[in-house]
Amino acid sequence: MFNEDDIADIKAEKEKWVEKAGNHKDAETFRVTPSGIKIKNVYTPEDISNLDYLKDVNFPGSYPYTRGVYPAMYRERPWTIRMFSGFATPEETNKRWKMLLNSGQTGFSAAVDLLTFYGTDPDDPGVDAEVEVGTTGVPLYSIRGVEALVKDLPIEDISVALVTEPMTAVALTSTYFNVAKNNGVPLARVAGTTQNDIGTMCIGYITRDSLEPDKLLKLACDLIEYCTAMKKAPRWNPINFTTYNYREGGINAVQEIAFGFTNAIDHIEELLKRGWHIDDFASRLAFHLSADRNFFEEIAKYRAARRIWARLLVEKYKAKDPRSIIMKYHVQTAGSSLTAQQPMVNIPRTAIQALEAVLGGCQSLHTNSYDEAICLPTEEAVKLAVRTQQVIMEETGVVDTIDPLAGSYYVEWLTGEIETRILDYMQEIETQGGFVKALASGWLHGEMQKAFNERQNAIAEGRETVIGINSHQENDREETYAPFKTNALAAGVEKERLVKLRKERNSQKILVLLDRLRADCTENKNVMPTVMELMGEGATLGEVAGVYREIWGIWDLPIAV
Repeated sequence: MFNEDDIADIKAEKEKWVEKAGNHKDAETFRVTPSGIKIKNVYTPEDISNLDYLKDVNFPGSYPYTRGVYPAMYRERPWTIRMFSGFATPEETNKRWKMLLNSGQTGFSAAVDLLTFYGTDPDDPGVDAEVEVGTTGVPLYSIRGVEALVKDLPIEDISVALVTEPMTAVALTSTYFNVAKNNGVPLARVAGTTQNDIGTMCIGYITRDSLEPDKLLKLACDLIEYCTAMKKAPRWNPINFTTYNYREGGINAVQEIAFGFTNAIDHIEELLKRGWHIDDFASRLAFHLSADRNFFEEIAKYRAARRIWARLLVEKYKAKDPRSIIMKYHVQTAGSSLTAQQPMVNIPRTAIQALEAVLGGCQSLHTNSYDEAICLPTEEAVKLAVRTQQVIMEETGVVDTIDPLAGSYYVEWLTGEIETRILDYMQEIETQGGFVKALASGWLHGEMQKAFNERQNAIAEGRETVIGINSHQENDREETYAPFKTNALAAGVEKERLVKLRKERNSQKILVLLDRLRADCTENKNVMPTVMELMGEGATLGEVAGVYREIWGIWDLPIAV
């Protein structure tokens, strides 16, 4: 670090430089990040002289993990290429997964359709199955669907992420566990992640027939408790705080991390109330973050988040196990940054955002396909998205050294600034009673609505540049593009799959187990053991979620103001 005399000399030299550069009134603050941080036109050692964390030697894999969670990072093992995919029927998604595996993908992420997300069966009289089955993801309503999804895939060697939320997380995860066991893979070896985030259903997407936030919290913690504290599936990450979905609603980088961390705090507090110690479960708490449009702000966000998480776990919760302290996270490039206009421009957008994630130290990464603003990704576009990661991994040299941007005056200053702002916003959420209470009251919805409106206005007024929308427009040019279309017969296929399942299963046993689930809900027991049995016997997601709604009722979602 520089001493006081050095800083004085730097200040003097900077004054001379400002005169040469043009000492206009805005010279120090002429740009603003999406998080509202004013950026000067140059940074020097003076700007980082007060950052305490730089006074100590910081190495990757060492507390507080600013420079990465593992000592060797990508020099030892690259990040997991985990593409988010799912459409039409489980059989068709299975075919896409096999193509991705052959193309170099190293982990899978199952995007599920809306009915799977809601916990509603396709033959429910209240749904339009032809519209909702398989159009936004893969339909996984029972064990038969999951069996078809992973058929002939090496699930003992790969990790799979199940992208759902607490209403269906327990049932869908139980289904996958049963399929793994039936394929000879013991739960102790099953690796993967369940999204299982209460904010996904209530903030990321406003969905129908949800439960009260406290009941969603209970279900989420049931799965965490079963997998980690009870050690039933020790390699499974039973929750993934999906701040990516919140971010897609328009909030900034600071809000994204503050939302995610206060959400995690409420889950930690619930599990501690159940009598567990922080080291019984914290090592399997994971995050799913966004890589958005401001290159350096996103990198600084990842570095600051690791520091905050490590300090929170050590200082507040007294975690001792190093695995409890490190912040593991998956990154997805920003879907909200993609445009239907000039879709090929989405290719460089995604590549740059992927580079942010890698330079920021992610553990796994999804790169969006360039056609996602138009349709579900075509096979060609998905392959190119995988190749984008492989180019970064194998051709650029950015993985040759760990945390290569460390020591940059700008990056270090921005990391410290974002850390301060995240902590301040977390405190603002805590004054609302924490994440769950702020969700129940509608306060978080209000913050989301304000952020969304602000971003839309910024684009409309030209304060935020979006090529193809308000810059470099090509309105007279016709785009020749053949969008990908899903199987129009998917609804019929899935309905028939359930008809066949109900004929084959022991319906009397299902009824007995559903009654046991009602008792578990009424008596506030962990529902996971009963749901494991139910899904193994052939129950459907709709039957399990129907018990939740029957016992606990449906949440009257507050309107954001």
